[in-house]
Amino acid sequence: MKQTDVDEILNHISKKFDENVPGVVKMVVRKKISKLQSFQTNSLPNSLKTCTVEDLIDIVKYGLSSGKLKL
Repeated sequence: MKQTDVDEILNHISKKFDENVPGVVKMVVRKKISKLQSFQTNSLPNSLKTCTVEDLIDIVKYGLSSGKLKL
């Protein structure tokens, strides 16, 4: 992936995170996000590797609303 694409994605996420998230929530999210840094991409299941971003967002929303995903 090109660096300009990576920068565009990171800027978009940062902007969304800064716009609508209260400070206390940001603190909690930062703690949880740090766990993502320990993920090894080679250990991810194939279903996650081939999943689109849109599908992943829908799956996470479903997991949270159904109680199957606890963050």
